[in-house]
Amino acid sequence: MKYRIIFGLLMLIGFFPKVKAQDVHFSQFYSNPLYLAPSFAGSSHSTRFVGAFRDQWPKIPGTFINYSFSVDHYLPKLRSGFALYVNSDNAGQGKLVTNNISFSYSYNIKLTRKLFLQPGLAAYYYSRKVDYSSISFSDEYFLNQYVGATSEILPFDKIQHSDFAVSSLLYTYNYWLGFNVDHLMSLSPVLRSDIKYTDMRLSVFGGVKIPVIHKTRNRNKEYIHAAFNYRLQSSIHQLDVGAYYNRHPYMIGLWYRGFPAINEYPTSSALVYLFGMKYKDYIFSYSFDMSLGNLISQTGGGHEITITYFVVQSNRQKKYKAIPCPEM
Repeated sequence: MKYRIIFGLLMLIGFFPKVKAQDVHFSQFYSNPLYLAPSFAGSSHSTRFVGAFRDQWPKIPGTFINYSFSVDHYLPKLRSGFALYVNSDNAGQGKLVTNNISFSYSYNIKLTRKLFLQPGLAAYYYSRKVDYSSISFSDEYFLNQYVGATSEILPFDKIQHSDFAVSSLLYTYNYWLGFNVDHLMSLSPVLRSDIKYTDMRLSVFGGVKIPVIHKTRNRNKEYIHAAFNYRLQSSIHQLDVGAYYNRHPYMIGLWYRGFPAINEYPTSSALVYLFGMKYKDYIFSYSFDMSLGNLISQTGGGHEITITYFVVQSNRQKKYKAIPCPEM
């Protein structure tokens, strides 16, 4: 059963022109801000390191494993953020591997005393490889005996190209709203019919930071983040909506993922539970995706772990207002 699922995945991605690869989706998208949008480069107004691991459907061993690492830095004199992001996605125990490395830039524009605009741009190298040597085809065997290589026409074994993304982020001390357009190369009139290019991805995200209790001598400050993240890629809609509750040093969250108005993808709905803790300059966060429906018993949901480290800020950096997004 496991290998039939893996083979089906490869068939969908490689053999059918109208079905292209989809990007990985992180439940902790604010813990992976550079994947969400290049406008988040330098958004902490410090130097930030992020490492993340995601295991999707663990009951099917090795089906979807993702690793990512990023580092970004803010230069106050230039009002600019710079970032490096590396992502590796493995499907089918390494049978389908997608890697990309990107460089991002953002510029902070002060519109008013409390309103800021931060456009961003990312350029990256993208590669996708299929290991056909580890896949068995039906015409390779006769009476359980190997008779030779398959006669199937295999479309590709490795794809590599450059790509781009643009974004913009508008924020105040308590609100933020932004968008990101990724895989711009797919819009080229020459390349848009080529199955090698992943479909353009549009993301719209935003939220509000609501103070609950202001810090006193005996109590830490408490607040709630209510937020959303909408994605559209290859006619597939996805909406994450939920909230975080933060009381230093802990943070908990609950999210709903799905699109109730569209019943075309009923198995994509899930509840996401999040827990995070801040210790000195580190943030540790964990999330669990609980699929709604029969998939949870068959796949085991999804697990995601993120570790974030902030380099201690100087006094000069601290006077700049960071984006009020949650840190997980």
